[in-house]
Amino acid sequence: MYDLIIKQALIYDGTGAEPYVADVAVENDKISKIGALNNGSARKTIDGKGLSLTPGFIDTHASTGFGFFFPHAADHKIYQGITTEIFGNCGTSPAPIGSGLENTMKRLADELGFTFDWHSLEEYFQRLEAIGLQFNVATLTGHSTLRSGVLQDWNNVSEDEQDGMSKLMEQSMQDGSLGLSTGLIYAPGCFADTSEIVHLAGIAAKYGGIYASHMRDERDKLEEAIEETLEIGSKAGIDVLVSHLKSAEMRNYGKIPDVLRRLDAYNAQGGNQAKVDVYPYTAVSTKVRAFIPKHLLDQGIEQLAGRLKSDAVIAEIDRYIIDKDFDLSQMLIISNEEPSWEGKTVRQIANENGWTEGRTLTELLSANTEMWMVYHCIDEKDIDAAVTWHNSMICTDSWSHPINAPNRIGVPHPRSYGAFTQFIVDYVQRKKLITFQEAVRKMTSLPASYFGLEKRGLIEPGYYADLVLFNQEAIKVNATYTNPCELSEGVEHLWINGQHTIEGGAINESTSGRVLRHGR
Repeated sequence: MYDLIIKQALIYDGTGAEPYVADVAVENDKISKIGALNNGSARKTIDGKGLSLTPGFIDTHASTGFGFFFPHAADHKIYQGITTEIFGNCGTSPAPIGSGLENTMKRLADELGFTFDWHSLEEYFQRLEAIGLQFNVATLTGHSTLRSGVLQDWNNVSEDEQDGMSKLMEQSMQDGSLGLSTGLIYAPGCFADTSEIVHLAGIAAKYGGIYASHMRDERDKLEEAIEETLEIGSKAGIDVLVSHLKSAEMRNYGKIPDVLRRLDAYNAQGGNQAKVDVYPYTAVSTKVRAFIPKHLLDQGIEQLAGRLKSDAVIAEIDRYIIDKDFDLSQMLIISNEEPSWEGKTVRQIANENGWTEGRTLTELLSANTEMWMVYHCIDEKDIDAAVTWHNSMICTDSWSHPINAPNRIGVPHPRSYGAFTQFIVDYVQRKKLITFQEAVRKMTSLPASYFGLEKRGLIEPGYYADLVLFNQEAIKVNATYTNPCELSEGVEHLWINGQHTIEGGAINESTSGRVLRHGR
């Protein structure tokens, strides 16, 4: 007797092939049989007629992994059909924690309301397993996390410090990390030279990991940033992933097709490959401090607020905004520390207070150096090109936003609650730029194979039963920029490792998710 039979669903198997109607049987945590199972019996049978069955979606890009200490922290992703999340992106991961990061971790734990009691990646994984996970998780190792834990001076790395980062990187790969990630517009990663990254990426390569990068520039020097990423991949002998590919600011609109042609040429050489992930929105979500000169961060984030108080620094930031041609009328504050600022543009705040734009940024950062914003600065045609490229994967690029945490850090970009649903609605249903089977491939088998997630991403016998049963006609995205915490619709049933997590459109208390350690 099977544990589950899903009858007569339209199966999109994850390969990109045409869908077909069949029954699917599940035993324990895996798919057991596919075909006509008229004579089969099961403990539970679901009528899938008129519904679409896909592998569970894989979110390739999330950040911290701190949300999972709270109940139902993944509801907003599971309602999009996501059954696996990969975090540790943009250079920031929950482990390994060097001594230099301990105070920061204690502060974050106090702010969000969790207990910090780990240092190694394996210790962190064990914490998650003890709590219980709603869905599957895996992580990269953050380059900035390594630097913050080891370095005394972000501009100068001693041999002992380089050795310290290398040892932490090696141990994290042995603990099951998927590879190395960088956030090269953020401190302290932005102060690293290419050779440092090549060295650490080489350690990841030794264990079959990948290199994922939020590159040094997604604006005027996008092409140079792409070349550095490919150089790191070539020298380290590692596959590379360009994180949340975009070309920001109006003067850079139209660059993405050329970037994709460059990546195609790189891949055509054989050997290590380059792919991208992308979210289907024309606004970014990032920290306010990404829009000030980098040298103001070189003494550490803790020193930043004190450095912003002089008239000379304010004047420098005013000039920097002009030089970079940032449009502050399109920057929307989403952090909630100062209620009178939340939901307003930086230009509005400047006008209301009679401040220059540079002064406004210093006031925002003096209130909170972690202040977040949404910035509308991307061309829709560029996003169309990136989304429809054969080697692109879909991501939320989100914090693991803890819905039920005692405290929150700002308000999320709507992509946290809606990126995968928005992708289906926009690119399959509205624009009709890709088929549903191709959309499913981008969210399932492509990321599973690229990240080495064994036996996931396909509907095939022997694969883990991460499954989503959709009503395609009812798929709806509800999250918006002004109301970003609205759950998606359309998922009728969802299973994670064979366990029912959404049943009849309602989520339950299941914690059947697993930590996915690379190579195990």
